[in-house]
Amino acid sequence: MNIAGLEFWSEKMRIVLAVLFILFLICFVAIIIEETFLGGKRRRKAMKEAAQRRGDDSC
Repeated sequence: MNIAGLEFWSEKMRIVLAVLFILFLICFVAIIIEETFLGGKRRRKAMKEAAQRRGDDSC
């Protein structure tokens, strides 16, 4: 461990953090794509309204 903190994390820890960051980015992009291109909120709202019309309260 360096006083300035430059050598704080080992190489394995840096790889683990990089993989976690990449997975986070992939999930973030997937959410953005789902919400913008696949309907997202509008689809969920339409499904909820359809369920209410049927009298189904599972949503």
